[in-house]
Amino acid sequence: MVLVCVCFVLLGAFYFGIASCGGYVWHKEAFRRVSITLYVAALACPSTLLPSLGRKVAFGIGLPLLFVLVESATAPFYPGPPTSIVEYGAIFLRAVEFGPCG
Repeated sequence: MVLVCVCFVLLGAFYFGIASCGGYVWHKEAFRRVSITLYVAALACPSTLLPSLGRKVAFGIGLPLLFVLVESATAPFYPGPPTSIVEYGAIFLRAVEFGPCG
């Protein structure tokens, strides 16, 4: 369940970063509902990947942060690629602070 949750969240972060300001509202709502369900299931179900409370806490904090970082890392490529690494860095930081459409 943990790997399914991580893969789903990473693919969602990539999709919502690349299609930052496009798509339908229900896509994001459906993604949130499914990812929260998988997130809770991954934390609640016994797993060899999360055997201790410390690992569950790290997973619980790390997965949302990973989503934000991956979404922000792919956001500069919408609607086209940045022209320089400096521009990429500026758009990345703006996406971390304000979201991919910010």
